Parts: sequence; structure tokens; C-alpha cells
Amino acid sequence: MAERRLDSRAMNLLEFEHIIQINDPDQPHITPLCRQRLWEGLLFRARYPGHFNPALDSRLEHVTNERFVRCLQFGNMELRDEVTMVPGHEIRTSTAGWNQPLFAESITRIEEPAPEQFFVRFIYRRDSGNEPGGLNVDEYLKAAYVQNDRDAIRMLREFTLNGFPSSGSWLQ
Repeated sequence: MAERRLDSRAMNLLEFEHIIQINDPDQPHITPLCRQRLWEGLLFRARYPGHFNPALDSRLEHVTNERFVRCLQFGNMELRDEVTMVPGHEIRTSTAGWNQPLFAESITRIEEPAPEQFFVRFIYRRDSGNEPGGLNVDEYLKAAYVQNDRDAIRMLREFTLNGFPSSGSWLQ
């Protein structure tokens, strides 16, 4: 996989990050999340992305406590991600294998600058969608990633209040 990364650096990359505040003492109407529930939600999202984007079909392979391979099917394209975890803190995904349609890496990290003040930082690196002289596709991709992450946090809050879908769910 290192060889693919070196090749990708020679190409244009989209690189950006954003952060979402989870617990806000100035917003008492929003139920705060503890680190464990937040982690469980983020891990659930990594394992079962179809609950967050119905256009995705996925399956897991080689599952351990620290890593797994996620095969994402959308349309006629399949993307294989290697997902590694630092339990309770961070989830890293990277396209796995040599014959991937695109290079992509992401990091989802729980940050706690003060006790119980949680933020989630999302970091993205992927092949650029821009063509020389064409539309700036990367700006649309950034906006889509941010909106997708906001929607996911909203859904994680709902899942923590109402329960996660069961393992027998059609999306798992």
C-alpha cells in the first residue's frame, strides 16, 4: 500500500479537516454524550455505513478489535478500505490494495480539550476531483463531507437515545 500512497502524492490531493462539537454546556437542550457512547457510535458508523448512507452496501472482512477491511459497493464500483482503530480515540481508514479506483484516507478522532467537552475532528486526504481548467469539484466534495459528518453525528445522537439498529438489521 505504501507504493500507492507515493503514487498518489504525485497527483493532486484534496486535503482538509473540520471539527464538530459534541457536548456544549451552553446548549443544555442537547443531550451530552459520554466518551464510550460517542466511540460506540463512531465505530458503528465505520462498520455499518449503510445506516448513514443508504446508497452504500458494505461487508466486513478480517475483523479484529484493532482493524477490519470494509468493502463498499456503490453502483458498479467497489472500494476496499482498511480500517484501524485506537479504541476510544481514533478511527483511520485507507483504501486497501493496489487496484483501487481512487486513493482516500480519513481519520475520525475524539478530542477532549476539557473534561467531558468532546469534539470530533474529521481529517480527509483523497485524490482530487478537479480537472485542469474545469469545475472546482473539490469544494463540492468538502461541503458534502462536512454535511455527511454533521448528519452522522445527528443520527448517532438519535441512536444513543433510541438504540442502535440490531445486528439482524437489513443493513448489517
